[in-house]
Amino acid sequence: MLYELIDDLLKMKLTQNDITNMLIENNGTPTMAEVIEDLIESHDTSHMQTGVDYYHNRNDIRDRLIKYWKDGEEKTDETAANNRLPHNWQKLLVDQKANYLVGKPITFNASENSTEDEDPTYDEQFVEKVNGLLAEQFDDDIWELTKNASNKGVEWLHPYIRTEGDFDYVVIDAMEFIPIWETSKQKELSAGLRYYILNVNGEDRIKVEYWTRDTVTYYLESENGVLEQDGEEEPHFKYNGEPQSWGKVPFIPFKNNEEMIGDLWQYKELVDSYDRNMSDLDNNLEDIQDAVWVLKNYAGQSLQEFNDNLRYFKALKVDGEGDAKTITVDIPVEAKKEFLNRTEENIYTFGQGVNTKTDKFGNNPTGVALKFMYALLDLKADKTERKFKRAIRKFLWFIAEYLRYAEKKEFDYKAVQITFNKSMLINESEKIDSVQKSKGIISDETAVSNHPWVDDPAEELNRLKTQREDYVDLDSANNEPDEE
Repeated sequence: MLYELIDDLLKMKLTQNDITNMLIENNGTPTMAEVIEDLIESHDTSHMQTGVDYYHNRNDIRDRLIKYWKDGEEKTDETAANNRLPHNWQKLLVDQKANYLVGKPITFNASENSTEDEDPTYDEQFVEKVNGLLAEQFDDDIWELTKNASNKGVEWLHPYIRTEGDFDYVVIDAMEFIPIWETSKQKELSAGLRYYILNVNGEDRIKVEYWTRDTVTYYLESENGVLEQDGEEEPHFKYNGEPQSWGKVPFIPFKNNEEMIGDLWQYKELVDSYDRNMSDLDNNLEDIQDAVWVLKNYAGQSLQEFNDNLRYFKALKVDGEGDAKTITVDIPVEAKKEFLNRTEENIYTFGQGVNTKTDKFGNNPTGVALKFMYALLDLKADKTERKFKRAIRKFLWFIAEYLRYAEKKEFDYKAVQITFNKSMLINESEKIDSVQKSKGIISDETAVSNHPWVDDPAEELNRLKTQREDYVDLDSANNEPDEE
């Protein structure tokens, strides 16, 4: 299934040449609107939707039907027990990854810093502007981007300038965006299609935005269901009343990995197997309560009478050497338990998550043991981190470009250090002991930064400085000679 998905995604790598070829087919008769209609119709987002469904616990098991064969035809058994138990492994693993990678805010630092007596460098000024523009909202949005990219394979960020002239951005659902790449390498966008449902006079219609490096053109579905251009071609934005363009397609891909595949497809069959076997076990336990009776020389007239006697009188009559007994089904509980435990372990392994139930490292694991526990999650998160750093770097370019308009300053977007502060369980006492033993070997700043109780190293260093300045050596004060 994974190989088929990769093959399908490779076929979806649209380039500008593909769009040109579509326009010149049939002697050039198709219009751009017709090409866009074809692109939307062929935009397969089923693999993305499956990832989202599993994150919300809408697993395939919910649609399972119990079938049987009769007279050569497959029929649905409406009387059989059909408990459908989904298990939300996808949410557990994706949330683990998102919290580990971006649970703590991403920090931006200047490559070139000033001394205490100097004015802030341009790099420091840019970092201050970035933090001011993004604020806490970005901390929340980057978590959503990580979650959505893990489910869908990619999510998009759209920077823009508001009518008032302020910089802003919005997260775009990957199922509503069709990238058109310069080349199949998928490095830079040549154009992009954003489409969504818009309510017009009580009717749902498709609205399309076709973005190029310099312009945006809008299309709207007509009452007849035909896509038509809605207005003239427009610039990306206006600043001080003047039409302006970014010079780039203003959509940034936050890729989960190079193939832009969601995490689910590495372990979906294991999750389905777990759901299926747990549901079957539940069905067996339910069915076992309905005993199968074997009757010999039953004295009654019908099975209905037998059921009535059993229900009301808790007894029944038999003739001569008659007998009545039940057939019970033995459930291989231990085998089921072993299989489910093995499947659970495999889900954590191939889903590259942290199994918090493990007892391999005892109740108080050391730092080395904790790193071992997090090894697979760290490996998975590293791939996404590399892709996200490139995406954030592109995002910083748009911010620098906006500041060129707003403040008439040229900032170097490449001079900002982007740091992901990963979250990991630690052995706190061991960490504190290591910091204490490192005093005199490393700087106070490094020691404070690595202390588990410190969230803001700079603020903590200022507190220490103030504390030293306010400290009074009583012994020295008492030994000072009295002034005559």
